[in-house]
Amino acid sequence: MSISIDELLDRAGIEDALHRYAQAQDQNAWNLLDHVFTDEAQVDLVGLPAGTLPAQAFGQFLRDFNSTRLSGQHLIANTLIEVTSPTARSVSEVLHFTLQRTDDPTTLKLSEGSSLYADTWLKTDAGWRISHRVVTQKHLDERVVEYDADFIAVIEAGTATDWFQTS
Repeated sequence: MSISIDELLDRAGIEDALHRYAQAQDQNAWNLLDHVFTDEAQVDLVGLPAGTLPAQAFGQFLRDFNSTRLSGQHLIANTLIEVTSPTARSVSEVLHFTLQRTDDPTTLKLSEGSSLYADTWLKTDAGWRISHRVVTQKHLDERVVEYDADFIAVIEAGTATDWFQTS
């Protein structure tokens, strides 16, 4: 099977948008979501009370979730992409880790899990954008952890940094 330069560029554009999504949530860099979803996109959160949300409401859902989040990370991998320009489909495996604040400043809720993102893409003038996403939870382990205040301060310092900021 040979892949054309155009298909490689399409795949790179899709992977870039996937990473922008993860960085938006992981770094609270919400402006990155402007480069991920079409204006009409829908997100299906299978099995969650939120159900199906328009992309803008989903972005607010993520912001609300992050209001108590100390830190987190999404690792998107094993992505299979099928390009039929101007559309595409992708399926990605996702590992996610999140530390949520509690009422006790040294007690955190740790969530570790895995999900699957099944995305339908549209090639727009601004690049590849998700027009429909289905999110399924494959695994979730939640527990309470305790860290001393100094270590929590180290985590806060790392998550409050704008890594693209120029000096």
